Amino acid sequence: MSVPEAGAKPPTSSDVARLAGVSRSTVSYVLNSPPGVRVSAQTRERVMLAVRELGYAPSAPARSLRSGNSDVVLFPLPLQPMGQLLEAFIDELTEALNRHELSLLIHADRTSRGADAARQWAALRPLAVMAESNRLTGGAVDVLKRAGVRAIFAWGREEHPDVPTAIFDNRDTGRVAVRHLIDRGHRRLACLVPSGPLAFLGEERWAGAQAAAEDAGVSLRRVDVGYVREDVLAIVRQWQRESEPPTAVFAGNDDFALMIISALRECGWSVPDDMAVVGADDLPFCDLVWPRLTSVSMHTRTMGSGASDAITTLIRGRDYRPGGRMVVHPRVVVRESG
Repeated sequence: MSVPEAGAKPPTSSDVARLAGVSRSTVSYVLNSPPGVRVSAQTRERVMLAVRELGYAPSAPARSLRSGNSDVVLFPLPLQPMGQLLEAFIDELTEALNRHELSLLIHADRTSRGADAARQWAALRPLAVMAESNRLTGGAVDVLKRAGVRAIFAWGREEHPDVPTAIFDNRDTGRVAVRHLIDRGHRRLACLVPSGPLAFLGEERWAGAQAAAEDAGVSLRRVDVGYVREDVLAIVRQWQRESEPPTAVFAGNDDFALMIISALRECGWSVPDDMAVVGADDLPFCDLVWPRLTSVSMHTRTMGSGASDAITTLIRGRDYRPGGRMVVHPRVVVRESG
């Protein structure tokens, strides 16, 4: 295979056509698979062999000019950070879209919303936009539709009235975590509520945890905590001075779960014998620590593939589903910590 030298002119579709012995239009048919056009398997194989030999990659700007859209699904970052959960979701969404020969483009502006944001997004000529529900306000959907965006898909904590939405219920995360601990026999529970950039997640998860405890008639204390090791250590030392400390803690997320386990060990307590610990987000390190961390999973793989399928369905001009709503239900992944 010939490899172009650095700085060499990139191969064109004409080069592919010449090497394969076909017309440029045939190359286009093979690479773009337009409906109603058939190309023989032998011709298709010759074209793809030439593509691989030359290292040809279609020009995204040229394709955008021809079709009015790119093959890009635009994903504006949310107004508030979501930590590693969002990173995992983006990874899974990217992988799922790649299977449909679509590319995910991250738009880093977190400040704009409504029609102003939509005009910025539309200027990039995306094929689809997947944005947080609270950014698709003030005429944003109309701006995107007029710009020719083929699919608009929302995600967030609330359903968007005009476009299909993936609902992420953080209250349910807190609920299933506490319900799991109650089912394990615990009656004195604590819930860490982190401060800082992810405070809104902590508040929502606390609300769900509180509701589950009230339904079961068990004690659940709220523990506000900063993202500082000394704060967590001080909490554990306070529990050691109590005659009836909690027997289990929902740490709010996996990062704080690791911090609480470390503090418990430093104070001479065993996990889960002296205190059970449950995290949330089911990050990869949950299987790499000891005891392995029980955590609430938000199904990022299911979320990514489900959103990808919905977007491609919309691109093809079909309705996503009656009601246009995809609710992501968390589940507890049980390991040794609780």
